[in-house]
Amino acid sequence: MEETPHPLRDKLPLPLMASMSALSALSIDMYLPAFPAMAESLDVPISTIQYSISVYLVAFGIGMLLFGPLSDRFGRRPLAILGLSGYALASACMALSPTASVFLVCRFFQGMLGSAATVVVPAIIRDCFGKDTARGMSTVTMIMLTAPLVAPLLGSVLLTFTSWRAIFAVLAIYGAVALALVYLKLPETLPDSSIPKRLSYIDSYLGIMATPGIYRYLGTFLMSSLAFFTYLTSAPFVYITWFGVSEFVFGLLFTTTAASLILANYINVRLVSSYGSRRMMYSGLASAVVFAVLLTLVTLFMHNLPLTVACFFMIIGSLGIISVNAESLVLIEFPNQASSAGAVTRTLRFTTGALVGPVLALFYTGTPVPVVLLVLIAVSVGAAIQLLLYLVTKTSREKTTD
Repeated sequence: MEETPHPLRDKLPLPLMASMSALSALSIDMYLPAFPAMAESLDVPISTIQYSISVYLVAFGIGMLLFGPLSDRFGRRPLAILGLSGYALASACMALSPTASVFLVCRFFQGMLGSAATVVVPAIIRDCFGKDTARGMSTVTMIMLTAPLVAPLLGSVLLTFTSWRAIFAVLAIYGAVALALVYLKLPETLPDSSIPKRLSYIDSYLGIMATPGIYRYLGTFLMSSLAFFTYLTSAPFVYITWFGVSEFVFGLLFTTTAASLILANYINVRLVSSYGSRRMMYSGLASAVVFAVLLTLVTLFMHNLPLTVACFFMIIGSLGIISVNAESLVLIEFPNQASSAGAVTRTLRFTTGALVGPVLALFYTGTPVPVVLLVLIAVSVGAAIQLLLYLVTKTSREKTTD
């Protein structure tokens, strides 16, 4: 049976969806250049300011688990309004914080409330795009990825002309503008018939985790996340410590990450409607495995910066195609619980990313070898999951035919 197109599909303001998705990137990347100035201004060690990143991520994860089911019960628009208004207020309080303790408390609420606006984005896209969710997700991601490119530069410019407090004032204004646009431009996308009659966090999440069909995609999604966070965590070590490039050159090299993801999502937008999310995911896996093998060979037998950058460029782009399609295949399974399902995938993604640091520390050798091996293992396991289940399904069909 062909899916009926959502009446808002062609009217959905995708740039607004991207601006909501970009909250985390802006909240983390924009104030990175201000760490020393903030530590001096608030009279605390710089480690206290660094701790604010962990506070934000923990609060963000808690918020997604909290607000996902609420979005499925009360609708996307109320949660977006709640999240953006809370984010703007918390950011303003951070700009006015007299002490580091007050700043960290406000940072917690910034992350938790901001997650309410972010968690509804995949659900809104699922509501409107249905089986074509991957195309909508790729479009939003492609626009959103401009945030990591400009956020540190914008933060540095603000520091040049004013204090670190202006950064959070700008974030407050950003949240307020997004709130106004949501209020004016974003209608409710969740049909009344899809709203569950009662709210139960336990039932909601147990129902999602009890759906066996999602695990083949969820497993691959988490393996792609493991490989991606391995690169993000290790990039400064690989480029600055191992290859000896300057911080400025590292910044230029690191922009290839966003460029690769933008290109990958552009390709996905153009092809996913014709080939489907599953085939696009398979293509991403094949590409990731091939270039992870090449990266391993380059690392073991050569000391070549251009080849390393080229391999990482292809791997990161491949991971972008894998993750957006794998997550979309999970969300498609839950037309009435898209926010809850999105909260599960995003929380597990951050949790998987948190494992990278301890694993790399455990196998540290002073070389990039553990890094590239972990990337290779992650993408290989992701591919093996799909290959194994494909073979099992094919065998079952052949037996049924016989």
